[in-house]
Amino acid sequence: MKVASIFLSALVLLTLAGNTTANLVGKQANCNGATMGCPRNYDPVCGADGITYSNECSLCFENRARQVPVLIKKYGPC
Repeated sequence: MKVASIFLSALVLLTLAGNTTANLVGKQANCNGATMGCPRNYDPVCGADGITYSNECSLCFENRARQVPVLIKKYGPC
């Protein structure tokens, strides 16, 4: 019984550790269908560069112009 509780505790700690590192890395913008232009909706994303983009599509176009992939740090303004 003691071995099982130690195993479960270790499993929980590993699971929690995996979730915290995923938030630090960032998420790549979904650029599907962003070939012609972007919608004008305001759905801000905060880039890893500290700039707020009006939506994911505008971040995609900025990434193409720079040739440097800026990841999404969080959804919402910076």
